[in-house]
Amino acid sequence: MTFGGTISIGVLIVAALVLATHGINQVDDYHQMPLMLIPVFGFWGFILFVASLAIACFGAALEVALQQAYLVAQGFGWTWGEDRKPRDNPGFSAVYTISLLLAAIPIMLGVDPLRLTIFSMALTAASLPLTVVPFLFLLNDERYVGEHRNGILSNAAVIFIIALGFVLAVVTIPLQIFGGT
Repeated sequence: MTFGGTISIGVLIVAALVLATHGINQVDDYHQMPLMLIPVFGFWGFILFVASLAIACFGAALEVALQQAYLVAQGFGWTWGEDRKPRDNPGFSAVYTISLLLAAIPIMLGVDPLRLTIFSMALTAASLPLTVVPFLFLLNDERYVGEHRNGILSNAAVIFIIALGFVLAVVTIPLQIFGGT
């Protein structure tokens, strides 16, 4: 079991203990989740939960917008990079900015931010095969990497990652559409 799995189990146990004392046997909505923090932190528990939810949603929006900007910039052969100023890579910066502005529209229309965040992460998983497949070709092209081409084991690892991404894409999108949060 990983450290993250241990934390997840701990959160589930704490949630079960705290929410059961409030007569909540099933969590149907994220509005019930601050109740876990209120007994320990009081009113600040609610504030901490709201801040955590806002940070998670904003972080997901930034991640998706940044991924979109990288994909478009790489696809069109534009200059891009973390260490470059916006004036040095205007296409990348424009796509990033427009993606963030477009991401705000569903929230302004009243879409549940948590559902939108989860759905956007499912779309990110669906895009994994599209971003990894080019590496399979590049890492085997002798013109680019010379004698450092991938071997059988490395190619198997990349193919496994592509297959895993494909499975995630096939599973997560329908689950998000038909299964709710």
